[in-house]
Amino acid sequence: MLFYLFLRYKINIMNTALSLLILTELVLFSLWVFFAKNDKKKSKDLISGIMFLVALVILYQVFKLNLDFGLVLSFATLFAAVSWFFGKVIALKELQTEGRSYFLILLAITCIRSFAYEPYQIPSRSMVPGLQVGDFVLVNKHAYGLKFPGTNFLLTDLSPPKRNDVAVFIPPHTLCDTAPTDARPDLSKLSTAESQLFLNKFTNLQKNRCTSQGVKFVKRVIGIPGDRVEIKGYEILINGNKVDQKLLSSNSEENLIEETLDEGVHIIRTLGLSDYAQHKWIVPAGSYLAIGDNRDNSLDSRAWGYFSEDYLVGRADFIWMHWASFSSFPSLSRNQQIQ
Repeated sequence: MLFYLFLRYKINIMNTALSLLILTELVLFSLWVFFAKNDKKKSKDLISGIMFLVALVILYQVFKLNLDFGLVLSFATLFAAVSWFFGKVIALKELQTEGRSYFLILLAITCIRSFAYEPYQIPSRSMVPGLQVGDFVLVNKHAYGLKFPGTNFLLTDLSPPKRNDVAVFIPPHTLCDTAPTDARPDLSKLSTAESQLFLNKFTNLQKNRCTSQGVKFVKRVIGIPGDRVEIKGYEILINGNKVDQKLLSSNSEENLIEETLDEGVHIIRTLGLSDYAQHKWIVPAGSYLAIGDNRDNSLDSRAWGYFSEDYLVGRADFIWMHWASFSSFPSLSRNQQIQ
C-alpha cells in the first residue's frame, strides 16, 4: 500500500517537503515513545507539542499538493492501529490508550467520508442559480458504488449516473497523464477543423490546470453511454428529443429558464452569449457528458469532452451550509435538497 501511495503521487523521498515532514513526525513519535517509556513527562509533553505543529504543516502540504484526503485518512487510521498494537507489545499503557482512541475516531471519520457522505465546497459560479459560491454540499459517496478510500478501485458494482444527476467527478483535462483521445475517443471522426479546435482547447486547458491527481468538478449529467446529444445554442436534443425548457424571467442581465431533463426539473441561467453554439456528441461506453447550469459561464464537456466513470466521486445531494467568505458568518438559510 505504501508503494502504491508513492507511485500514485510520485513522491520522491529525497527531495519533497512532505516526505521530510513525515520522516520528522516519525522521528518525533519515536522520541515520544522513548520519553513516555522512561517516564520523562516534560520532554514527552514538549515532543507532543512539536508533533502537533508538524502535523498541521503536513496537512497544509497535503492540501497544497492536492492529495486525496480519503487516502491520507486511511493511512492515518492505519498508523493509529499500528501504534495501538505497538503499545501493547512494549507494554506502554499511554500509547495503547492514545492509539486506540485515535484509531476509533479516525476509523469512524474515514468510513463516513469514504462510504457515506463527503463535504465539498462549491468553488465557482458554473452551477448558478442552483449552487452558489460558498455552498457546502454533501456528496453521496455510495450513489455510484463504493470505492476503496482514495482510489478508483470499486468495492461494489458500479451504479451508473443518470441524466440530471449533479455529479462530482474529475474531468480529463485536470489529469496531466490524460490524452485528448481519452477525453474524445471519437476525435478521428470529427472534421479536421473540429478536431484541431478541440485539441488546441484541451491542450491549453490541461497545460494550465492539470495536476497528478486531478481537480474535482461538479456539473449536471446530460448524456449517458449511447446517447446522441446535440446542442444548438441553448436548445438540447437527446436522442432526437428536445429537452423541455420554459422561460421564467428575463432582464438585461440574465435569463432564468426551467429545464426538465427526464423526470428532473431544475433552473438554468443564460446570458445570451451562446445563441449560435453548435455541439454534437455520441457518448461512448464508460463515459458521460456534463454541463453547468450557468450555461454561459461554465467550463464543461463543451470544452474538454467526456468524463470517465473511473473518475466518479459521488452525487451532490444536499446543501448543508453556506459560507460566502471569511468576513461573513456561516448560514443555514440555503439548506435544501439539490435539484
